Amino acid sequence: MDGTGTGGVNGMGVQSSGEWDVIVVGGGAAGVAAAIAAGRQGARTLLLERSGFVGGISATLPWLGFHDQDFQRVVRGLAGEFADTLAAEGHASPITLDPKCGSLVAVHPHYWKVLALRLLREAGVTVLLHALFVRAIVERVEDAGEGARGGVCTRVTGVEVESKSGRTRFDGRVVVDCSGDGDVAVSAGADWEKGRTGDGLVQSPTLVFRLGGIDDDAFRKACQDPSFAYREWFVPYPELFARLAERLDEVDVWVLGGFAGLVERARAAGDLDIPQSRIVGVKLSTPETPHEISVVMTRVLGLDPVDVGSMSEAYGRVYEQIPPIVRFFRDYVPGCADAYLVEIAPMLGVRESRRIVGDAVLTADDLVEGRRHPDDVAMGGYHIDIHRPSGTWVSSTNVRAYGIPLGALVARGMSGLLMAGKCLSATHEAVGSARVIPICLATGEAAGTAAALTALAGGSEVRDIDPSAVRRALLAAGAELGVRALEVHPDAEKWPRLPFDDAESERAAESATAAADAELLRETAWLAGA
Repeated sequence: MDGTGTGGVNGMGVQSSGEWDVIVVGGGAAGVAAAIAAGRQGARTLLLERSGFVGGISATLPWLGFHDQDFQRVVRGLAGEFADTLAAEGHASPITLDPKCGSLVAVHPHYWKVLALRLLREAGVTVLLHALFVRAIVERVEDAGEGARGGVCTRVTGVEVESKSGRTRFDGRVVVDCSGDGDVAVSAGADWEKGRTGDGLVQSPTLVFRLGGIDDDAFRKACQDPSFAYREWFVPYPELFARLAERLDEVDVWVLGGFAGLVERARAAGDLDIPQSRIVGVKLSTPETPHEISVVMTRVLGLDPVDVGSMSEAYGRVYEQIPPIVRFFRDYVPGCADAYLVEIAPMLGVRESRRIVGDAVLTADDLVEGRRHPDDVAMGGYHIDIHRPSGTWVSSTNVRAYGIPLGALVARGMSGLLMAGKCLSATHEAVGSARVIPICLATGEAAGTAAALTALAGGSEVRDIDPSAVRRALLAAGAELGVRALEVHPDAEKWPRLPFDDAESERAAESATAAADAELLRETAWLAGA
């Protein structure tokens, strides 16, 4: 905006752009949903995104976790609208079940960006791209209510953004932090945590890429061969694997998590030297993307996602891993002899960063026990899926369908500030489930709805809004809050289910991982400057 725009330029050389009801910072899955939800409620809404497109990492990955491991539908609302609309237009697969991830949808990455912008515009949202968040604008409020610390509360009243147009100030009644890193909340002075207890290391990130030229029949047959163990969680359960293998004849999209023997053979031959010991990814098929695999094998150990030097080094490392992984697929994986690189994601997939401490904190026990809360505004059911911060493969804990309370989206000690997506208030373990795309869409929709209701009531304090009003608005919009019995997918009985207490799978995975991990401990040395 130029200096002649609304508000002009203030004394500090920062342009002012009037007041908004809701400002959403970050245009990934959570931010897109938050902005659309707020706009549909009638709030004057601004979405700020640093890239030249919206959707973030959700525009590069299949979407996992619409259902829990009992194949009950736990995410609907905007997430379901996006998936259904794309599928109806031929740009996404139908929902396919998966015994570990619940369910998944393969989404055409570019048509998802198109749809997201279209729905934002239809909701009346103003979208500013290439707009980099700089700092939160705050004021101190004395004798504040429930959200105060020591009788004083920090109220977020807006944000400053840097762009080609210069530094601009945007004032707003409520700000929703969907930055993924909790940038707004941290700038405002909110409490935060990062990484696992003890060493602070976060889940290893991945730069996703797509391979084309896959011989679907040959690759499917390899996946159906138990000797390849394409889905490693089923190794201790041969009867369940046989049922799973049968299902591959009837689906075009399925999750990959195995082939450890092939990776080990390539490593022993000197053909593959990466900090991953499995083929991880998704066999894709949409009308525009047949014969493809989304590869989720690159990884960096020891990353600090909020340190620019660490992030820059991480990009260098993951880009170097892609050519040898492509060669590995061609030389070792059945059906992939003619595989070729289609596309590399435009950004690193950071699974975990800062987590803002909220009025409530979502824990692993909440997930494992399937706890519900009176102020639940979203649900999840994806397993606790932790891509190990200091090793290969993943650690997994099965969960029950669980609720996400509004308090986990409200920053403790703050007024006028909500957060959604992977920077919500949760432990390291809990965010291993709540970070996946459909759940981020659900928490974004909840935060945007709560922000709009707060702003339209003339305030900035979300705690003044009755959570039941937020719940009613979400239910009216089609969100799933578990008010009635969760709907079981009609194909549920056709799919095998892993035991809830799946110790056998975890033990098998640990055994197959130990040797590779011992080799890869050197990968964390760069964090200390070695």
